[in-house]
Amino acid sequence: MRKALIVLFASVFIVAMIGCSSGKKGSSGESDGKITEITMISQGQWEKSGLLDVIAGFENKYPGIKVKVESYPFRQLFETIEVKLGSKSKDYDVITVDGPLVANYTVKGYLEPLESYISSSEYSSKWIESSINAGQYGGQLMAAPMNTSSQVLYYNKDIFAEKGVETPEFDIEKRWTWEQVVEAAKKLTYDTNGDGQSDVFGFSFDQVSRAYQTLALSESLGAKVIDDKGISTAGLINSDLSVKAASFYYDMFNTWKISPRVAPDVSKEYFSSGKVAMFVGGTWSTKDFLDAKINYGIAPHPYFAGEKVATPTGSWHLGINKYSEKKEAAAKFIEYFTIGEGARIWFDGNKDLPANIDILKQIESDAKFDEFPNNVYRIATYEAQNTAVSRPLTPGYLDWESLYNQAFDDIKNGTEPKKALDEAAVQMDRQLKKYESVVK
Repeated sequence: MRKALIVLFASVFIVAMIGCSSGKKGSSGESDGKITEITMISQGQWEKSGLLDVIAGFENKYPGIKVKVESYPFRQLFETIEVKLGSKSKDYDVITVDGPLVANYTVKGYLEPLESYISSSEYSSKWIESSINAGQYGGQLMAAPMNTSSQVLYYNKDIFAEKGVETPEFDIEKRWTWEQVVEAAKKLTYDTNGDGQSDVFGFSFDQVSRAYQTLALSESLGAKVIDDKGISTAGLINSDLSVKAASFYYDMFNTWKISPRVAPDVSKEYFSSGKVAMFVGGTWSTKDFLDAKINYGIAPHPYFAGEKVATPTGSWHLGINKYSEKKEAAAKFIEYFTIGEGARIWFDGNKDLPANIDILKQIESDAKFDEFPNNVYRIATYEAQNTAVSRPLTPGYLDWESLYNQAFDDIKNGTEPKKALDEAAVQMDRQLKKYESVVK
């Protein structure tokens, strides 16, 4: 009887242990039984442009992991990340990170280094160099690129034809210089109603006075705007070369008067309505201009004659919340999204320029990108791999950018360039000094 009880007890114990084992879930979510759910914080519009398709593909490949998305409008997204991660919340596992904020989030302790989960041998040949650089801080990969971005020169064919001005060419080898842009823009700026005020302007940036676009002027001249540690700008942001770039910007609005003094939120409308002949903007603007029924062409981003070709770049990255309890599952999703099949699904749905080299190679050879306006990706693909320059790597990027944008807005409105940059340098260094103790 006693032996029978022992055998019975042992059998029950073994069955119980088997049951526990089969139901156990690891952070990777790959074991049998229960599901691991990870939460991604995202921008609202992405759910309508491919994100849900990426998630569906991932969940099909990894049935043990489910991805929940919590979306916010652009500005609210940053605020929510600050509140949640600032309080060491475990609510999110995958964090969407605007490229220039990688350093800031790293020094605040928001991000988990990725190389414990994705080795450099996996990503070094898969992502373009500028995106890798943007995702690193302190010698560690902290965030993986969802995509990147580039800028091209759009031009209104009808305005060029009306004024008898030769148009820029699509050919990378025949890229216009900034000097050529100015020469043409002077002929394309004119008054249509005889009141002495220009109604059509020769040129405009999309993101007027913002670092993302205007830094290309400094970069083309070889100017450095911040030191390698990302905490000092004096003698750099206001160097002779930086002042030269800013003076060119000043002249566009105040000397040559070829550019309208408009805010970034209406600049695109000026091109769409035929009030601007040339417009530097992103690849994402092609559809908007088609919808506006503008007869437009596309050409490569300009540069200064005899100087370096430098083009704007950078976009969103994905990182792991330092406080997440499901880091392995989060890493699998990020790897799928940026290196695996998810990268192609994301491009097909979202249409933003890929940071994934394999997809860029496909764009170079796929015949569907021969035709206008999809051929914009041919230019952008070249720029991403050859001329793209990331924004400054600094833990105080938001402080720096705010002061930079204000300085260039003042320059646009008539402030003498050196004065504006000298004042900006003082304010920037004062703001960045608080990060001295945390720089790597």
